[in-house]
Amino acid sequence: MKYSQKLLNLGLACSLFMLGSAVTPAHAFSIPASLESQAGTKLVHIQLRAAEGNADAQFLLGLMNLAGRFVDQDTEQGLYWVEQAAMQDHIKAQQTIADLSFEGKLLPRNLGVAEQWYQTLAQQGDPRAHFRLGFIYSAGGDGVERNCGKALDQFNQVGDSIALGNVAWILATCPEEQYRDGSRAVELALQLLENNANDPTNLDNLAAGYAEMGEFELAVDTQQKAIEALKQDPEVAQSDEFIMRLEQYRQRQAYREVIPLMD
Repeated sequence: MKYSQKLLNLGLACSLFMLGSAVTPAHAFSIPASLESQAGTKLVHIQLRAAEGNADAQFLLGLMNLAGRFVDQDTEQGLYWVEQAAMQDHIKAQQTIADLSFEGKLLPRNLGVAEQWYQTLAQQGDPRAHFRLGFIYSAGGDGVERNCGKALDQFNQVGDSIALGNVAWILATCPEEQYRDGSRAVELALQLLENNANDPTNLDNLAAGYAEMGEFELAVDTQQKAIEALKQDPEVAQSDEFIMRLEQYRQRQAYREVIPLMD
């Protein structure tokens, strides 16, 4: 899940209702306050509770500052309050910091910060955190060392078809020899193709595995099938990447790649 402006606004609306609904007591025959007055009262209440250390209020105040709702947008203040909540084990705050740091949209990308919070979330059994850590270790950067072994471990802990496809790809294409295992890559790719024999991504993985094993005729044949399958699903990847790998297999060369970060 990406924390876009739209999602931040949605989170604010839900949180304001839950946290602010009890701010102003109801009185019989009272004159209703204006919407602006109600919003101001709720904001003051949230600020007070955040200053007192309430994690929900800190998270909400952070979102408000990040999104520029009811306050002027201030990403520095927003991050400060979200971090305060995260340090109190507020899971949504931890997810927010990790995602914002990984995606580099609202805040500059910082893989070191993302790694820290995704590790915290992974320890709590969050499969999405394991998945993101897999990409961080596959690519490296921002002081995080690229490590195919760690990436394999993280993707394996997710264990779904997409993560296992990444495992097959790393086993076939990792630049470091000690992490490559062509036969295991082929085995995984064949298992994944049992559910969809024309999946272009898994055919691409299978071809890379064959090439790693030195089975270049099988690699060429499988990559041609991947290109044909891709024509039916052009959004999966650019065909020129598949064609480039096909030419490499025809030259009896295995493919090597550092998995790039997700956009």
